[in-house]
Amino acid sequence: MSENPPLGDPRSRPDNESKRPSARVVHDKLRQRILQGQIDVDVPISQVGLAREMGVSRTPLREALRMLQAEGLVSVRPNHMIRVARLSVDDLEQAYALRIVLEAFGIRVSVPRFSDDDLAELSSSLADVERASDEGDLDAWERAHTQFHGLLRRYAGPRLDGIARTLSDHTDRYRRIYMADPGGRAAALAEHRQILDACRAGDAPLASRHVARHLARTALTTAVTINPEYDPAAVRQALRFALASSEEGTVDPS
Repeated sequence: MSENPPLGDPRSRPDNESKRPSARVVHDKLRQRILQGQIDVDVPISQVGLAREMGVSRTPLREALRMLQAEGLVSVRPNHMIRVARLSVDDLEQAYALRIVLEAFGIRVSVPRFSDDDLAELSSSLADVERASDEGDLDAWERAHTQFHGLLRRYAGPRLDGIARTLSDHTDRYRRIYMADPGGRAAALAEHRQILDACRAGDAPLASRHVARHLARTALTTAVTINPEYDPAAVRQALRFALASSEEGTVDPS
């Protein structure tokens, strides 16, 4: 005669319950759909319907939605209806102003530490970006592009890298607007090559300036696309700050 498993033991749960996605898995799936523009911002979504669609209970779904709400990607209303946050030039401006300052500093600190292996990895990553751009595969481009920028700030420290990565993920929707234009893709590729050349030359201030200008161009061009009358002054100010900082003495990475 077999004994019943104790409470809390995974064997005590029904098979379908133990196989249900966790809140983190639900969050990641919804986040990807939002960032890739797969959910209509004009259509409210029922939590009950969403839980049924994803095969999860309300508890992990609510936790996942709270995480998405904290990231500014969804708004949750008292009637349990959710909406995807609309694209906003205010949001774009704040995110890119922060990225300009953080990533310009991150590469400034990292360049003096780059080894030959690091530079080879950067070259390979940029080749992946260019290949995806040529093929018009925005999903592959986004993955390679995220990796490339992560490698540029490799030695900036895990806290800065984590913040920069979160901001980069959050601006995915805006980058896709910019990259939909062939002119934007061409400009981005040219700027990436300039950044890599400065890294190869060991010129940290120049690499920092290239990164700041690259991010500012993306932000300013996309802001005009979303709202031609809006002036993202914070982006311009962040660019001026980053450029001025790059002219100062060499940063000691130790």
